[in-house]
Amino acid sequence: MRNGLVIIDADGHAVDYEPVYRESLPAQYRERTSIYPIDNFDRTENGMLARKRPPDAARNLADNDLEGIDLQVIYPTGGLFLSRVRERDYAIALSRAYNDWISDWCEADRKRLKAVALVPLHVDVRAAILEMERAVERLGAVGVMVNTFDRSRNVAHPDFWPFYEECARAGVAVAFHASGSDTLDPLGHFNNFLEIHTLSHAPEQLIACTAVIYSGLLESYSDLRVAFLEAGIGWVPFWMEHMDEEYEFRPFEAPLLKAKPSEYMACGRVFVSCEPEGKTLRYAPEFFPADNILFASDYRHWDGQFPDAVKTLADRDDISEELKRKIFFDNPQRYYGIGVDTASFL
Repeated sequence: MRNGLVIIDADGHAVDYEPVYRESLPAQYRERTSIYPIDNFDRTENGMLARKRPPDAARNLADNDLEGIDLQVIYPTGGLFLSRVRERDYAIALSRAYNDWISDWCEADRKRLKAVALVPLHVDVRAAILEMERAVERLGAVGVMVNTFDRSRNVAHPDFWPFYEECARAGVAVAFHASGSDTLDPLGHFNNFLEIHTLSHAPEQLIACTAVIYSGLLESYSDLRVAFLEAGIGWVPFWMEHMDEEYEFRPFEAPLLKAKPSEYMACGRVFVSCEPEGKTLRYAPEFFPADNILFASDYRHWDGQFPDAVKTLADRDDISEELKRKIFFDNPQRYYGIGVDTASFL
């Protein structure tokens, strides 16, 4: 808790490093030189930082105590690169291995640790539906993650609609998450990881948001809940206005829409995470619903603010206590479809 508030972290991360998969994958995949096609060379400062064993669940919970987080929703780290895996069967196996592992990992304290599932949507829509159902119904996942990057399609491509339809039917939250990697570097041609990482999360969420809103997904599936994560919230008012202006001149190219793009953004089923220190947070609720903003610690990534992420937001004097309570407690419960008893954390 912090300042009398129960804190729900809507976007923390487990560190699903390679041994996790080598222990869990089917035998034919365990001896691969690399498990994911990732850029760990950059993230370890050109390979200079020694690899440290990631924290286990007990250490994670201890760190949450230090931070002030009462309940943390866990996303993967290695799994952020799932959509780079071209092999259908391997991508499916990776999803299953991660979901099994993170479910066991959350057994340390299921009241405080909740998992979001990986799904192999980019290689097999039917397999993604089956894995979503398995992860939610059998493993206790509270949502599914969709990579913002796909080699040939955006996240709202018609191929994927049967998956979103099933998520809407089952009431399962869909979270769009980038990898913070070099997926946009073919446009940037950058010289270093600082530049690459700067142009990663936010632009990918703008692309995902544009695809989701104009496609008519939210119009077609009235129970679908989505979130755009780890890109801050400053882009949201600007993009709502920008989409409205563009749509005004070409509504025939978004024929499923029955309202302005900004109205879908504000319909109550779109959620966006904020940065604890983001100055734009104080005016975002003038344009985007305060009931749909989430807190994301980004624990345990290199660019997170542990152990001061909660403190940074909770101690701010430029936003109201009511807004803080919504961001920390009310909103994530509605997005993930979970109920939290405040008294159980007192």
